[in-house]
Amino acid sequence: MKIVVGENSGFCAGVNHTVRKALELVKSHNGIYCLGEIVHNENVIRNLEDSGMITVADLIDVPDYSSVIFRAHGETKDIYELASSKHLKVYDLVCGKVQSIRRRIQEHVGKDFIIILGKKNHPETGSHFSYAGHDAFIIESLEDIPLAISKVNESSFHSIYVVAQTTFSTSLFQDILHHLKSSYVGEIICDNTICNATEMRQREVFKLASQVDKMIIIGGKNSSNTKELYNIAKSELDDVYLIQSADSLLIDDFSSSDTIGIMGGASTPDFIIDEVIDKLNSYFRV
Repeated sequence: MKIVVGENSGFCAGVNHTVRKALELVKSHNGIYCLGEIVHNENVIRNLEDSGMITVADLIDVPDYSSVIFRAHGETKDIYELASSKHLKVYDLVCGKVQSIRRRIQEHVGKDFIIILGKKNHPETGSHFSYAGHDAFIIESLEDIPLAISKVNESSFHSIYVVAQTTFSTSLFQDILHHLKSSYVGEIICDNTICNATEMRQREVFKLASQVDKMIIIGGKNSSNTKELYNIAKSELDDVYLIQSADSLLIDDFSSSDTIGIMGGASTPDFIIDEVIDKLNSYFRV
């Protein structure tokens, strides 16, 4: 068996910063809350909770005057306002790239109709949308374009400003942008805000899938970027396995003659990737 691990596999810089800062905060506080999943990886969350972090689904569940962590994906505008009204000490660990997109959106509010390319149920997309004002629309797929154009035409704006969720599909971004340009006669101002790490990881998994017999994609079940890596690999290769950890790796799916490609999502820590490799090594003596 031969194992090839993607060079861009595992934590991106933003997630690494968020997890490191969260651990520092947990160690320095006698109980600190986190609103939602700090990153989309159950192992990372469990380790932080074992150290004392308390994850809550609703800010209402955080007692007034407490300390709370806001996750890497960012929060909606009303959540910041609620935190202020509850006199919470907020440690905002939003990814710097996400924060930059938020600022860009606010600069275009009232000037252009804002279109956000992203998963409609993803917290990052929801955060961006909350800052975009009333004249905004989320496009998740090509099927959303006709309604988006209709909304633009109903507005008083003659230009569109386009941004994207940091972990959005690069190929789908280009497809949607092409169809927008062919469907709308006005000006389209576009910021490709997909994270560079996301683009490099997607390009690499596409290339790697064409060079191996089987692929293992490692990441949290709620991780948008991990699912996208799986979809890209699956477009090139039949035998692709999406797992969260070594425990969910089924050895019977592999043989000693396989060449295996491995890629971890942006929220997957190195130790989980290493455990998967060690499990394969222990069975097949690589």
